[in-house]
Amino acid sequence: MNPLEFLRNQDELLSDIIDYVAKIENLEPPLIQVEDYEGKNDFPALVRSIVGQQISTSGAKAIYSRLLSLMPNEIISAQNIVSFSIEELKSCGLSYGKSSYIYQIAEEVENGNLDFKLLHQISEEDARTKLESLKGVGKWTADIFLMFQLNKPDVFPIGDAGVKSAIKKMYQLPKDTDDQVLIDIAEKWRPHRSLATKYLWRALDNNYFKNN
Repeated sequence: MNPLEFLRNQDELLSDIIDYVAKIENLEPPLIQVEDYEGKNDFPALVRSIVGQQISTSGAKAIYSRLLSLMPNEIISAQNIVSFSIEELKSCGLSYGKSSYIYQIAEEVENGNLDFKLLHQISEEDARTKLESLKGVGKWTADIFLMFQLNKPDVFPIGDAGVKSAIKKMYQLPKDTDDQVLIDIAEKWRPHRSLATKYLWRALDNNYFKNN
């Protein structure tokens, strides 16, 4: 059974979302397209995740665009990042904290203490531990990296506001529903929680909950 068939069989409400997204995005057979992180190089993807922490998608895109413009040849690399000061990074709209985190991670890469190739070779647990040991990288940022850069199939980013909102709307739950209830619901999607999560995001992007 392929992952989509599994998710359809496990959750009728999620199956409706899969059909809706496929129809809206003209996907036949139903596939998922995620543009924000997938296909990006590891370092800029991690930077983009940090940029996007706790701010709107539009705000994150604007700041990331300014950061790109600051970089030589519009390339976000560790070498380019450390060629600027934290204050210069901050001028793109980043907070001091985020500017500092991005700079420190770039230094880790440049010093050889952070090897992205190794993250692709070690276990998911070890990769998560390494990522979360970096200043500025919490569980949500690690989840995003694991899902889109390392292609881990069973990640559930409970720290993501959009995911929580989508599940509450899908199951008509109160806004103050405890996270553990949402985690329990997502258990039925194992071992394909990453794919289920991507469909929830696309459902939100395509106004599923406003139209149903």
